[in-house]
Amino acid sequence: MEITDNYDGTYSVQSPSGNTYTVKYCGSGDGDPEYVALWECNCPAGTYRGTCKHINAVSQFCEAQDA
Repeated sequence: MEITDNYDGTYSVQSPSGNTYTVKYCGSGDGDPEYVALWECNCPAGTYRGTCKHINAVSQFCEAQDA
């Protein structure tokens, strides 16, 4: 997957199928960024189930950027 940081709290994720989805960082569950990050994705899985492979990929991408 190709991930592009849009520098506005969103990331564009191009999946192997050729579709591009938007993943958005929505803050953390309790105000502590180390506790849990809340993400949204506009793909079908992200819309109906919450966490999807695009969110997981962006989360790992962000962790690698912070390292």
